[in-house]
Amino acid sequence: MPTLTIPKKLLKKDADLVVIPRKEYEALIRGKNGYKKTTVVKRSPSFRVAKKDEPFYDALDQELTDALRDVDNGNVYGPFDSVEKLRKSLES
Repeated sequence: MPTLTIPKKLLKKDADLVVIPRKEYEALIRGKNGYKKTTVVKRSPSFRVAKKDEPFYDALDQELTDALRDVDNGNVYGPFDSVEKLRKSLES
């Protein structure tokens, strides 16, 4: 069994110390073993639409769900201070 020596300067008086394997720590940081927020957009049953418009609203719900998933994962750009910075980002 491996033995650890922890310097006293790292320990604080009222702090707890937890030692875990590096792979588990990295997985926690990446969020693999932690809580994953899942947002699903679905229109309310009280929001009635015509039969011919249902595919449009179903696709809209799916696109909104995908957009919120991107925001949760950090796959977004902006906000931008100026239009020039926005254009530069879009063109790159």
